[in-house]
Amino acid sequence: MRINVDKQIQEAMARGDFKDLPGKGKPQKIARNPFVPYEVWLTNQILKDSSFTPRWIEVNKEIRTENVEIEKLLSNIKARRKRLANLIHVNLSKFEAIQGTFELERTRALQAYTTQLKDLNQKIQRFNLTTPVRSKQQRLHNLDAAIARFHEECPSL
Repeated sequence: MRINVDKQIQEAMARGDFKDLPGKGKPQKIARNPFVPYEVWLTNQILKDSSFTPRWIEVNKEIRTENVEIEKLLSNIKARRKRLANLIHVNLSKFEAIQGTFELERTRALQAYTTQLKDLNQKIQRFNLTTPVRSKQQRLHNLDAAIARFHEECPSL
């Protein structure tokens, strides 16, 4: 005798047997994955309970943080340039002094930007070598393109 499970499920749905089940709309609480061996699950649980994070995940977080810091450096120097350009329009007599000061700041910012990108690329290379998941690997920053972007977004006064 053959049992048609799909037909039985459809009939139960039509009768409304699956409405108002406990936990409806909430994630299921599954104690553990039945397809993972108990020893592996227990090891992972012990690591999780002791707040252990694999090094490659920590490095990934550091990379994301450093990417944000590099973008902040660029946005800060752009904002500084905009403020100084407005100041020059108000007081043209101080153009040379303001320009000299800004060029010094801009040169230092470009050096810091380049250094941070080089350091970040080294970190990304180490991360790509240690991550167990190939799809999580990250692309290196193109230094020439980044420097060109810096000059484009933050030209001299």
